[in-house]
Amino acid sequence: MECVSIVTSTDAPPFPVRYRRWKNHPAKGVDFPDTSPFASCGATARLVVDAMAQVLPAEIDIVGGIDVGGLGFAGALAYRNAIGLLDIRKVGSIRVDVIRNIMDNYELGDGVAISKANPLAGRCVAIIDDCLMTGGTALAAVQLVRRLGARCSAALFVFELDGMGGRAALEREGVSVSVLKTLQQAESSEAA
Repeated sequence: MECVSIVTSTDAPPFPVRYRRWKNHPAKGVDFPDTSPFASCGATARLVVDAMAQVLPAEIDIVGGIDVGGLGFAGALAYRNAIGLLDIRKVGSIRVDVIRNIMDNYELGDGVAISKANPLAGRCVAIIDDCLMTGGTALAAVQLVRRLGARCSAALFVFELDGMGGRAALEREGVSVSVLKTLQQAESSEAA
């Protein structure tokens, strides 16, 4: 179902974002917000990236985009801020020497992977993704980045689904969470 929400940021007037909710995905009672409808609109995508840049901690020198929803936002943010880009991929989607982290996840059963070729030791990394739910994928990414010697204490998301525990899970690991818009787990039929 198609939805519209208003995003507020500190340096710009509030703006609408149009997105699609995937009904009962990844589980019954959870409607995943697909960012494709607004990400394909250059003007809105730019507003979203600018809003993310406002909450990006100053010490960050590389952003890690989580495959697949976070990669585009991380790439745009890295370009905008002239900082490095790290792609955090689904295990099996890259064919180089990788370090991976296994987690229990409905789609990423084998976990996430980062190429060992990335020079991360001593760097300050922020994790970027489109939606925060349980935090499992983001936590796996944070753990990998830390295993490669980087500091990782920030995570940015376009959306957060309320009440799914992801924010608390990340904060317990010392990761500050910034989101542009918090949504209910499921959209009412009237919201479309």
